[in-house]
Amino acid sequence: MSFLLPGLRHGALLATPLILSTPLLYHNLRHAQSIRCDSADPLAKLGDLRSTYAHDAQTPVITQSGAPNPKAVRQISMGSILGVLGGLGISVFSKPLAILIGLGVVLLQFVESRGIHIIPYSYLQRRFRSTNVRSLVQDNVAFKLSFGLTFALAAFAEF
Repeated sequence: MSFLLPGLRHGALLATPLILSTPLLYHNLRHAQSIRCDSADPLAKLGDLRSTYAHDAQTPVITQSGAPNPKAVRQISMGSILGVLGGLGISVFSKPLAILIGLGVVLLQFVESRGIHIIPYSYLQRRFRSTNVRSLVQDNVAFKLSFGLTFALAAFAEF
């Protein structure tokens, strides 16, 4: 290493572990399962951690025959109407807030569809016992996407 300049010598020493561990990192990232950011509450009892979640509210957008699902079309219509009304109501006070809320809903659905769970389901489920929190986030995607997009677009409306 004496043939390297003094500045490069330190850089090479610092970069060597990273260069040598790159194949291991690549292998771990390539074969990784979905990233989950929700974890068990460390203060909860182990018996409370069992999940009783079932996909009750799932509505596929396309049926097995290839035709649009009438329930999904109804969700798209209702989401669009409520998104425009909510977006117009919020954009009267703050247009950037309407854009951020609408795009936040769309971004959350996109991230959830990729298997990255950023909502702490077990924690929220213990706080809201009468509501299926996981179903609120993961099901009825057609409604939430149309709501989020029209909510964000309503911020650009001028009247």
